[in-house]
Amino acid sequence: MYAQGHTVKDAPRLPLNLLDALRAFDKDDALKAALGAEFSSAYLNLKQQEWNSYASHFTEWERTTTLDI
Repeated sequence: MYAQGHTVKDAPRLPLNLLDALRAFDKDDALKAALGAEFSSAYLNLKQQEWNSYASHFTEWERTTTLDI
């Protein structure tokens, strides 16, 4: 699958980042029901905070290519 995965028709794709994964998880009512509403809500809140923390920092690439210093 690693080498030939791109050739498989209709193969499911994993999210490219945490935010996309959280959005997919939030839309999956069956999974949230199986895990429980309280756990699912707490997990989404925690991981959203992690994403926000990650997204609020400049990367070295952003510093060197976009900031006039």
